[in-house]
Amino acid sequence: MSRIARIVVLVTALTSLFAMMSATAGAVTWHNTGSTTVHATGGAGTLSVGANNLACSASTASATAPASSVGTTYSVPGTVTFSPCLLAGQNTFVHCGFTLTGTSFASGVTTGVADVTCDVRLTASPAVKLCHIEGTSPGQYINPGATPGRVTLLTSGNGLTVTNGSSPCTLGTGAGHLSEQTLTVTSVAGSPVLNRTA
Repeated sequence: MSRIARIVVLVTALTSLFAMMSATAGAVTWHNTGSTTVHATGGAGTLSVGANNLACSASTASATAPASSVGTTYSVPGTVTFSPCLLAGQNTFVHCGFTLTGTSFASGVTTGVADVTCDVRLTASPAVKLCHIEGTSPGQYINPGATPGRVTLLTSGNGLTVTNGSSPCTLGTGAGHLSEQTLTVTSVAGSPVLNRTA
């Protein structure tokens, strides 16, 4: 191979390397410099289908917030239980699996959406599944400061769908409307601290 050919190969290789490094350097990365194990509690909330209401007085949640994530979104999987709840005079609870997905970040606030799959069950044994709830709700996470971090699920509009469980759902079926919910992490030290870099 001639000297010129070797120089051309070297220049081509260096150009490819710089292009790869530039693409990597420009990749969107989410960083969590706080806790990756999250526990939070919330207050009262209501899920409505038409004129029917499922009212719950408290909630507890657990989630895992990754230390870092490369990509335009940041996902936090977890579970939340709403209890005690009252549905048509029956004592119930609601257990949900969820994924919070952050899509934008500004001034310590991550905004995105929560995908949820929930069951409404009787508190009494056997815990009969009365209703099934699926869908999305817009939300945001606010980094901790003097107070712990908190997640707010904003009023959902018609992002949730309620269907029958193993028995007819006394809440009714169709589009569900969730009142605004705020879950506060149990401590500042136990809160994720999120940031996003490009």
